[in-house]
Amino acid sequence: MAKIGLSKPYFAVYENTAEQVTYSNGALLGKAVELSIELDGADDNILYADNGPAETANVFAGGTVTLTTDDLLPEVMLSVLGVLEETMTNEAIKTKDPKWYVWNDEQATPYLGFGAVVKTQNNNKPGFQAVMLPKIKFINPNDTFKTQGASIEWGTPEISGTILRSDAEGHPWKAISTIMESEADAEAAIKQYLQITPVTPPGE
Repeated sequence: MAKIGLSKPYFAVYENTAEQVTYSNGALLGKAVELSIELDGADDNILYADNGPAETANVFAGGTVTLTTDDLLPEVMLSVLGVLEETMTNEAIKTKDPKWYVWNDEQATPYLGFGAVVKTQNNNKPGFQAVMLPKIKFINPNDTFKTQGASIEWGTPEISGTILRSDAEGHPWKAISTIMESEADAEAAIKQYLQITPVTPPGE
């Protein structure tokens, strides 16, 4: 099964009370360009005995998720990174309701649930799969800016975070759906997981 596309990166704020995990304030993070999931210590841990492998354990030891989007809107950063919003008062500025988005000592970056839709193809038949990371925490992204030249050089922002085990029963750290017939079905699965309402695909 080949992976041929990516779309609909959703997040929601993660909360845990006595192993009861809930999500809130879910939304799209932007339009997806690229997503990578890299695991720490992904190799088998092998016990050797009598000059050969006797036991093996493949245990999740953490990882990193990196998402590239068309844009990381400041409004999204309020929820994803816990930055602060301050009203800008300047009569010389004609833009309606200008604001500052501020990174300072009061920044409180929350844990999140994250999911995206992966487009697949198998035997020339397209499909869609929901990929979930139940608990992650993003870090402040780097910035790169370039002056505009004779042709536009697109700058696509990238944000990375740590993959953690959920506090839910069994401590899941990843979940993927079966192959679905439409992007809308996979998107609805993500919304259900992250408790984003409504979960019914548009038009149904």
